[in-house]
Amino acid sequence: MLRLSRSISEGDIAFAVNLSEELLNRSRSSEERDIEAEARIRLDRALIGAVDESAVGAELRWATERMSSIHPGSPGHALALLNLAGWHASSGESMMALAIHSEITSVAGHPNDLIALSRLEVGRLHLGLGDNESALRHLWSSASRFESEDMHGEEAIALLEWLDIALDILSFEARTMDEAIRDAAPRDPKKKTAAMAHPDDAEAVAKRIAETILEDLSGSQRPDIGLLVDAAFCLKSETLADLLATRSKDIEDTNVVKWIQELDLNDSEPDQS
Repeated sequence: MLRLSRSISEGDIAFAVNLSEELLNRSRSSEERDIEAEARIRLDRALIGAVDESAVGAELRWATERMSSIHPGSPGHALALLNLAGWHASSGESMMALAIHSEITSVAGHPNDLIALSRLEVGRLHLGLGDNESALRHLWSSASRFESEDMHGEEAIALLEWLDIALDILSFEARTMDEAIRDAAPRDPKKKTAAMAHPDDAEAVAKRIAETILEDLSGSQRPDIGLLVDAAFCLKSETLADLLATRSKDIEDTNVVKWIQELDLNDSEPDQS
């Protein structure tokens, strides 16, 4: 099983397909019968293309149901749910994907890091459905959970996606995200409210992201740093602007360097995009 996982992570799919078939037969044999191993192997085989495309959904559902029956709340169960939800999302079935993600919870006993991954995907699904308010809430929750697990790279990804939405809907009339999450409740779909983000939250997020992404300034394409330039302008943040200016000599993305050099917090329109 470890060899199978390693071969998949290293991209040696042909070897993984052959090995998974051998392991699947062993997991079903009378000598080595292992229901959990069979579920994990069938899950992997569905993901690496070892089964017909038409059978992928059925295999993912089987693995998920089997893990739910033998080890509910386990990491394996959460992974199965994540992959099944991902398959529905890739098939254009966003609402079905959201329903499956709703089963991944701390109440069910699932690990915090996998709940964080789930909330990240839920945020993206809501964004795709045009529900920015829910997207902001779930991305914020995802980042908070990643932070608690010291998964700072993943935290930065969730916060970058949150900030990308928030900069277009800044308002001092908005509730803070902590208030929005505290007061979250089922909403009447007939009573739609405009999504807003509080500038104080946005500035705190931008500064938090900067701690992570400015540690490595390499790369000719750095839209993440570019988003910090946008944040400095939209928030009129001298702190962010000064930080970016200080680090600009080491940034390899020439477009971002140009935006930093042209950044004028007193201008009414941003030059960078």
